[in-house]
Amino acid sequence: MAGKVYVVYASLTGNTRKVARAIAEAVGGTLVDVRKDPLPKVEPGDVLFVGDGVYGWRPSRAMRKALASWPLPKGVKAAVFGTYGGRPAQIPALEKLLRERGAQLMDSFSCKGRDWFLLGLIGRGRPSPADLKAAQEFARRVVRG
Repeated sequence: MAGKVYVVYASLTGNTRKVARAIAEAVGGTLVDVRKDPLPKVEPGDVLFVGDGVYGWRPSRAMRKALASWPLPKGVKAAVFGTYGGRPAQIPALEKLLRERGAQLMDSFSCKGRDWFLLGLIGRGRPSPADLKAAQEFARRVVRG
């Protein structure tokens, strides 16, 4: 039997938060904002979804710091998600950080987000309802294993 599901995320603009909420809703996961909430104690059999935007071609400092200090059991199942303006450069970095912590990577998901650093002109309307539906389908696939 699968354990608990945690959706751990960082979001400066709200794009990744929207995707995190959609994922948590789809699979009954607990939302954890690394900027506000303590990291959960993860047990073998739990499933982690870890998501972030892309800032300077990598995950946010808050997420990198959280992952570096988070004790994870070997082989915990994890999936990565995120939003981006240009390209999803944070996804491989998040995967690498989780692999280094002993997590077993299951899958990844990314979609465009509205780019607030360029006055919101790029990616208007993203993540879209179709993006959020795709994120939910991704989450269900991961949890099913």
